[in-house]
Amino acid sequence: MGGISMSAKTLEDVISKISGVISVKVIEEDGQPREIHVIADPSRNPKQIVRDIETVALASLGMKLDRRIISVAQLSQGRVSPSQSYEISSIEVKSLDRKKQVRVTINNLFEDEELVGESVGAGTSTNLPRLVGEAVIEAFNIDSPVSVDDVQRVFLAGKEFVLVHLTVQDDEKERAEVGVAPLEGDFLKAVAKATLRVVKDLA
Repeated sequence: MGGISMSAKTLEDVISKISGVISVKVIEEDGQPREIHVIADPSRNPKQIVRDIETVALASLGMKLDRRIISVAQLSQGRVSPSQSYEISSIEVKSLDRKKQVRVTINNLFEDEELVGESVGAGTSTNLPRLVGEAVIEAFNIDSPVSVDDVQRVFLAGKEFVLVHLTVQDDEKERAEVGVAPLEGDFLKAVAKATLRVVKDLA
């Protein structure tokens, strides 16, 4: 992993000053921003934050950004609303011959019901987090195809977070979604929470 370039660091500094932004991570490719991951509080609409990022990048740095590379994840502040009514209650991992079976149980706090999803696959350290994400997707029985493409740990503003990159197919078109959750001890649970943040809005 190479050090972050001056342009990426400057861009992070500029974006971090935008209202509602808690932390930001810029990922570069060939000296150009390839992904911009922003964690924001719930005070503002994510689309407003994306527009602000485009504006300040252009005005401050003369940099024209493609809004498709910007992903904004909002952290809740402990208030339960219909869109934040799901809770990961358990994650079970069982060995099946050379594979692993993951069973995730999710409580719907508003409907007082339980959702259960299962996935089976290679139990390697890199694949197990994907199985957890797939089990969360399975629990919601979503019509559109959804895949778990990557799971990463990142440090932002001195705290560790888990990012889950999903691809959602809608009407023959694919779009990328990124879910984020703070890592508070249990890595697999953080993966499930990050996936849940995206999947609950697709159900």
